[in-house]
Amino acid sequence: MTDTIQWPQGEFTLLTLVNQNRALAEKVVRQKLAEAITAKAVVQTKKGDKKVKGQFKVIRPMA
Repeated sequence: MTDTIQWPQGEFTLLTLVNQNRALAEKVVRQKLAEAITAKAVVQTKKGDKKVKGQFKVIRPMA
């Protein structure tokens, strides 16, 4: 895929990421997030559940 993601500054939630990348389908944004986590470019800083949203943070820029 050649879709590029605009990563938010600081900590962010999945909803923030999806809203910031409205031009892309949510499925694509979720897939890019998963790829970034696998590549250790993004880490999950707070585990989410039904009441609390999970949070993520970019630790190294993606190419």
